Amino acid sequence: MPALSLVAFGLLLLLVVVTLILRRQGQNDYRKAAFYKVLYAPAGFELMISGRRLLGRWITRKLSELVGAGYAITHPSTVRAIRRNIALLDPAQATRTNAIRNCITQAYNFVEFAELWIQEPHEVLQMLGEVSGLEELEKARALGKGCILVTGHLGFFELGGPVMAELGFPMLTLTLPEPSESLTRWREDFRLRWGVRTLVVGGDAFSAVGITRELRAGTFVALLADRPFNEHTVPVRLPHGEIPFSTAPVLLALLSGAPIIPVGMAIQPDGKHRIEARPMILPRWLLEGREATLQHFTTKVAEELVPMFVRHPEQWHHFSDLALREEPVQRRGV
Repeated sequence: MPALSLVAFGLLLLLVVVTLILRRQGQNDYRKAAFYKVLYAPAGFELMISGRRLLGRWITRKLSELVGAGYAITHPSTVRAIRRNIALLDPAQATRTNAIRNCITQAYNFVEFAELWIQEPHEVLQMLGEVSGLEELEKARALGKGCILVTGHLGFFELGGPVMAELGFPMLTLTLPEPSESLTRWREDFRLRWGVRTLVVGGDAFSAVGITRELRAGTFVALLADRPFNEHTVPVRLPHGEIPFSTAPVLLALLSGAPIIPVGMAIQPDGKHRIEARPMILPRWLLEGREATLQHFTTKVAEELVPMFVRHPEQWHHFSDLALREEPVQRRGV
């Protein structure tokens, strides 16, 4: 069909043009590179949705693999950073091949945005494969409060909100501002299609008072812990190093009385998504004080999430260095 050929040609042409630009730029910061600015924008998401409608899932996925490989080829400094991050989990897995696969699986995540968009909201559960631990969510709801769902930059984590909403849990996603206001609004509208609300947080301690109120009212709040945006962190151990983890989940749990459930998602070989909820954690203040409490329970959260990262290093998406070097980040509470 002419329309299919035109879209495929357009995507390939976009890849070639951006690749040529990047070769001239030599950007080290992936957030400043043209590839990132062009594709990580509402137009990039809309292009993927249009391509998925016209070309179908298989062709769109293959094109995304091409884009992901092209990104890796044109961003050698980013590939090196990915390899260093994977080495924190398992040095034997920190190969160039796995780093390229990391870029490819991230590109595939954009296809999954399109896959979500073209489906009816009630069809979202069809994207799931193996599921384990969801009984923990019911245990949390039975406590009469909400729950803090903590995950990392693993797999297509954006799927978690729609899945939880479809299962009947009122959802609020905490997120940092996107590179542009238009993209922030686009992603907020995207989540609202499933009834998932978004709270954009900044330097105001995660708007702790409002979030605590939501939790006490029974809302399930989802947030990422493995790429903190400020100094409110504690160091946690990985198999081969340390990285900072956000203390926000533990502090919110302490303020609200709501439990924490660590959750991870990963792409299966068949393209479906495995979701795993780990046992509930109920933080409490320790006699040793604030810092010891935040360190202890944040470490417990990390101990549940890190094994998931280790099992799927090619899906743990961090494109800049995470490792704490020399002196660890100062331990401060939110």
